[in-house]
Amino acid sequence: MDTGFVTSADGTRLFYRDSGQSDLPAILFIHGFLQNSLSWQFQLDDPELGDAFRLVAFDLRGHGQSGKPEAPEAYLEARRWSEDVSAVLDGLGIDRAVLVGWSYGGYVIADHLRHAGPARAAGLVMVGTSLHLGGEAAARILSPDVAGMFPRLVSSNPAKNMPALQAFAGYLTAEPMPESLYYECLGYAAVVPPHARFNILHREADNTALARESGLPVLVPHGSADMLMPLSAGEHVAASFPQARLSVYEGTGHSPFMEEMDRFNAELFTFAAASFA
Repeated sequence: MDTGFVTSADGTRLFYRDSGQSDLPAILFIHGFLQNSLSWQFQLDDPELGDAFRLVAFDLRGHGQSGKPEAPEAYLEARRWSEDVSAVLDGLGIDRAVLVGWSYGGYVIADHLRHAGPARAAGLVMVGTSLHLGGEAAARILSPDVAGMFPRLVSSNPAKNMPALQAFAGYLTAEPMPESLYYECLGYAAVVPPHARFNILHREADNTALARESGLPVLVPHGSADMLMPLSAGEHVAASFPQARLSVYEGTGHSPFMEEMDRFNAELFTFAAASFA
């Protein structure tokens, strides 16, 4: 696995992980809010996926080892997120890829489609995500506990934000994850600075019309017990993309690629192979 940095249009450095098999069709993994490219370790290390596809993941701006710009517009402008995807594809010489977006990563995919178009996407995998970002429509789908957690996540006071970060990490799966994995996920969240958390959570978008115009094949894996993004959100995603298939993971939470990695990897393999056929 190779690692390195590319530079986005606004100068933000983005850290990536790359299986490096450049002659294979590519899958680009885009993680969620407060996590990083290691969220996809169970896909990046999968030998069957690795034998058939070039597997690439990167840290979103504000996360992991990527740059964490101070300016609010670095997070509030949708174009910046689109340019990050383009920077990774261009920097690694990838013409087209299946784009896999988890949670906030699904919004980044929508940003890319809106600003760069669909030409470089062979297909989309929208994992535990929604088409509504911020605003009343997004707030309506959240439970009171989850909605109440987000203001504390953006606090610069550790006494307030650390309990919220711990709660957030606990919400990533339906059943408690192994202790070592829990602390990994908590650590990923803790390195995202409060200014990045605040601005990321204050974006607003409705991507429903964009989805309806898409001619891309789409797979929508969603856990039935997702506490951060209820199944109704995934159902709306699948209903809005004309060529989408909803795959419900019964009893699974926000992270089906961790909680049911074998099934997820098999479905991803089949979907990606068909997308490039």
